[in-house]
Amino acid sequence: MKRILILIILFLSNSSFCNMASPVREGTLTSSAFSSRDIDILKEKIDLTIDKDFKTGFFKIEYIIRSDSGGIQIPLLFYAADYKDGFSVSVDGKETELLNIPAEYLSSSGSGINKFSRFSDSFTESGVKTGTVTIFWEEGSGNVYELSDLKYFETGLTKGEHVIKVEYTADAWLNLKDWIKEYSFRYSLSPAKHWRSFDSLIVNVNSKAFYSNISTNLGEPAAGNLNSSAEWVFTKIPAEFLIVNYSPHISGFATALINLGPTNLTAIFSFVIILIHILFIMIFRKNNPSKKFSWIVMIGSFIIPLLILLFYIYSFYIIDSAIGPEAGKHHGYTFLVIIVYPLIVPVYWFLMWITDRIIKKRSLKPV
Repeated sequence: MKRILILIILFLSNSSFCNMASPVREGTLTSSAFSSRDIDILKEKIDLTIDKDFKTGFFKIEYIIRSDSGGIQIPLLFYAADYKDGFSVSVDGKETELLNIPAEYLSSSGSGINKFSRFSDSFTESGVKTGTVTIFWEEGSGNVYELSDLKYFETGLTKGEHVIKVEYTADAWLNLKDWIKEYSFRYSLSPAKHWRSFDSLIVNVNSKAFYSNISTNLGEPAAGNLNSSAEWVFTKIPAEFLIVNYSPHISGFATALINLGPTNLTAIFSFVIILIHILFIMIFRKNNPSKKFSWIVMIGSFIIPLLILLFYIYSFYIIDSAIGPEAGKHHGYTFLVIIVYPLIVPVYWFLMWITDRIIKKRSLKPV
């Protein structure tokens, strides 16, 4: 029996090991720009157009800025990672090249660090320059980035207003932590907290090509609706990040199984299988009323608890199968429930022994 249990644990651990990885598969990581102290960002407009499968989205972000001075300068810095297609930036209609920050620009000697000496307080903390910034992609969860992780461009600006446009195709995020997969597009707004001024933010989401319901963390739109095209207008930052979600539709049967959950499904299974065991005990006692021990009790006391625990483990698979290809399948080490088996067996055996004694006494009573 001990060897059998070891084999079962090894088998289940191999099938469950991958489920302990992070449930979030990150898609494209982009955020609002980090701004120079020499400019005001008067308006940020974010347009997101979702494709027919909710796998990619086309972002078009427009900044209207006002520069205090003229000449060659670095007005904005961007964090952009894992985007699907080219990240393009244009200034007043003229495309400019987005570059990685050279190491010499980060040097404390020469002209290096002066390239960013006029940047916002994004990279300072209590007046001390840190060279790092926190960008939020999830609720209460931010990643710390070095200045060298950002991208920059240099351009000639005249004093006054200018339009900077950013365009790219983003991959959707995938969250597996719940029963059903959740797809999303994310855009961090947290860098805007460090802007010298904040006038307005406009967000447009176009889902006309996608024929399922979506949701956002922005509340009700000011115009339109989420099933086609929606617009929001803000005069302050509404959240640390913008998120547009989609959860696939599943059958009523799968929904019912999710509502029951593995615990209730196992309770139902346990009730049925224990009743069957008691029925066999009764049949055995009817045919063998005077026997001292019941082999049905002894064998069942080992088998029934094991079957109940195995059913609990595979109840997750039952629910996932009902959901279909959109099942999250991220349940962790559910097989570890098997470690309670040695504790359940004596308790179950004792209860069945009491049950058998009661049945035996009744069967021996004269009619």
